Amino acid sequence: MPINISDVAAVASALSGRYSNRAECVELARKLRVHANGELPGHLLTDRRPNEPEEIKKYREKIYVPKTKQAVSKVINSLEKIRRAQDWYIKYDNEAIPKVVAEQETLERYCEENYPGFTSITNWAFSELLKQSLIDANGVVAVVVDETPANKGQYCKPVAKFFNCDQIVEYRDGDYIVLRSNDKVEYPVKSRDGMKIVRTEKGGNVMYLLTKNECIRYEQNGTNNYKNAITYTHNIGQLPAWKVGGLYHSRVNNDTIYESRLAGMVPDLDEAAREYSDLQAEIVMHIHSERYAYTNTECPDCKGLGHVTGEDGKTTRCQRCGGTGHILNSTPYGTILVDSARAGENQLPTPPIGYIQKQTDIAKLQDERIRNHIKDALAAVNMEFLAETPIDQSGVAKAYDANELNNFVNSVAEDLVRNIDNVYKFINEYRYRTIVPDEEKRRAMLPSVNVPTKFDIANTTILMQELQGARQAEANPETMRVLETNYAKMQFNTEPEVAERLQTIFDMDPLFGVKEENKMTMLQNNGITETAYIISCNIHAFVRQAIYEHKDFCEWTYDKKKELLEQYAEEVRKDAEKRAEKNAQQWLDFGGLGDDKPKPGEPIQRA
Repeated sequence: MPINISDVAAVASALSGRYSNRAECVELARKLRVHANGELPGHLLTDRRPNEPEEIKKYREKIYVPKTKQAVSKVINSLEKIRRAQDWYIKYDNEAIPKVVAEQETLERYCEENYPGFTSITNWAFSELLKQSLIDANGVVAVVVDETPANKGQYCKPVAKFFNCDQIVEYRDGDYIVLRSNDKVEYPVKSRDGMKIVRTEKGGNVMYLLTKNECIRYEQNGTNNYKNAITYTHNIGQLPAWKVGGLYHSRVNNDTIYESRLAGMVPDLDEAAREYSDLQAEIVMHIHSERYAYTNTECPDCKGLGHVTGEDGKTTRCQRCGGTGHILNSTPYGTILVDSARAGENQLPTPPIGYIQKQTDIAKLQDERIRNHIKDALAAVNMEFLAETPIDQSGVAKAYDANELNNFVNSVAEDLVRNIDNVYKFINEYRYRTIVPDEEKRRAMLPSVNVPTKFDIANTTILMQELQGARQAEANPETMRVLETNYAKMQFNTEPEVAERLQTIFDMDPLFGVKEENKMTMLQNNGITETAYIISCNIHAFVRQAIYEHKDFCEWTYDKKKELLEQYAEEVRKDAEKRAEKNAQQWLDFGGLGDDKPKPGEPIQRA
């Protein structure tokens, strides 16, 4: 075994391991964590600004609020939509499950229905893994066992846990890793002779040692002692722990250091946080009203000197006037008393009390700069459309680049799926390696997790701008069909039956995007069939009728849907002919003369 218990105890007691790249990894994560978690960015606030009083600096630190947290939260919340992508799926091959695996203990049942703490691996991935990996790309996911099966007939319950890089005690990629858990345990404190338990302390550390063949859980059992709480021999032959990864940063001592895919946001977020703190001080100094008053009333205590001499002969500042030598006379009811000027003195201005007029332009400028910094930070990940400020650029393309956004989201999705695949792989090995010794059969049990490429990340406002621009440009109907479909799916993402109905309408309308007046012209010129014209004019009613009569209509093939709609169109055509014949007969019965015979479908006008 590459590391022994005494090493673990020594490292744990000091809470600082021998992981050589810890400092750099921790610093990379810290830069993002202060913004993502809304922590006080002390490194941005502690430096005093030029000519800044000490009390203003302390005040800035005291009242700081995490102005930049919302921007990071918006990005992460938008990325959580990956699981709602049209092509996101996790598929199992039920035919590949060996008969020796109990029906209630299949990988699908465990990972999608009974996963400890989260119900499913997907829930864990999007509630914990996504945010943590975006903040700390050098964090580690480890698949561990916290309890051993009571008997041979029971399956173990491995779980994936995320450990931040500052929890890595020692790490040798592919060989072994020692991790400090956030879990805490109680431990006894013994007397100096070690013969008697004096008290029980809380907050004892929990450590994990993972190798290619074992998962060992150590729990603190004394001031500097650890006990082996659980040893599970998995014999996988691979280390069930790995860095979550991100953008390549550097490689030191055969260890790759990664940078978060959100790292590009940090410079502008830092500037926004720094200038927001300055803005708070500016508001205090230049926004709040300050009153001034003229006075020529001499302080009666110090006789206008500003200081008084005590019985001991020491001179101190006058408490009544604060050292000014003058006071402002006022009555108990708040009336200001103004003395007349004495001989040789200037008259006091009227009124003698007023408010200092302050400049607010600098505060407005700072507020605008902060908003721009936050928008620039979002632009670093192609999500500037999430900024609170309206889009002030001409053209949707400048404010929203769908291709660049999809590239970024796809890279995050690839990282996420890669980590999820590893979790499934090691859980599968932990649970079934013994009862399914054939490696190929175990591999066939793993689910297929697709990396999605069709994302609905942008908000409906952006998509509506795209639609409006396409309409004004009279874009190709097929382009409009795609844009309308995307908008419907996003707008009605919580009402999938509505989105599905609209998509069916867009797909089955043979004249989608053609203006009504143009449809009639095309029909008169024999450019389209009467059936196509009728379907297009009645597409909404036809689809609703079809769904009412056939609940699964939207799932039919295109040809089958088309056949039913053509039947509806034929019924409408025949009904129109009958009404036309009836109107014509009424005209004849009325004894009509001349050229005013009603046209087919036109009602008879009676006197």
